[in-house]
Amino acid sequence: MLTKFITTGLLMALLASGCTDRKAEARRAKEEAEAKARAEAARKEMEAVPKAFKSPPFFKLNEPEKKPAPTPAPK
Repeated sequence: MLTKFITTGLLMALLASGCTDRKAEARRAKEEAEAKARAEAARKEMEAVPKAFKSPPFFKLNEPEKKPAPTPAPK
């Protein structure tokens, strides 16, 4: 009777340890590294985009013409 309990317990322990996902931590680390690489690539691209696509001057606001500074009247 005791051997049945020991064998059953041993079998359940082996079954439980065999069903665990041993590659989960490695997969999680790999996904994290890929996410960091994608974020870094996106950051570099966002820094490069404004340099590549500059707006032409006709999109800038029309600035009013500067008036000359008033000269004091001679006395």
